[in-house]
Amino acid sequence: MSHRFHLVLPWLALSVAAVLVAPAHAATGEDDAVFFRRAASCVAVLERDAVSLAGRYRAGERAVKPSLVKLTEQGFSFIGRAYLRGLRKDEADRLTEEAKQVQQTMPADALRQLSTGCQAEGTRLYADAGSLEQMLVSNRARARVDKLLAKK
Repeated sequence: MSHRFHLVLPWLALSVAAVLVAPAHAATGEDDAVFFRRAASCVAVLERDAVSLAGRYRAGERAVKPSLVKLTEQGFSFIGRAYLRGLRKDEADRLTEEAKQVQQTMPADALRQLSTGCQAEGTRLYADAGSLEQMLVSNRARARVDKLLAKK
């Protein structure tokens, strides 16, 4: 398989499963736009937290791995839900990059509050997903964590 296919396959599998098992969503375009920005903000802060935990893991603190997997599951839950609501990769990448820029200027307390809220919301999104979607999210999260921990 080509390298490009390996990058697309997880997104394809997650989106197909999500369409099959997720409840229908009847929000307006404005509701979706608000959710997309929130999802991007949460993905950005959860990714930041995951990178920090990965550093602690590589420094010898092995007990953080379950928390790292959970953070990554929460992030993938936002990604899956946003995809179901119509957000596609190019726009998601743009919104996430904007969120990262904003977060660079946020005080530490505000970032902690954002992270805490996003973790709670990500946990709810994961819990609301069907079992097939949860399985796919968990599998992708574990694979992402393994890749993150393999980086030097």
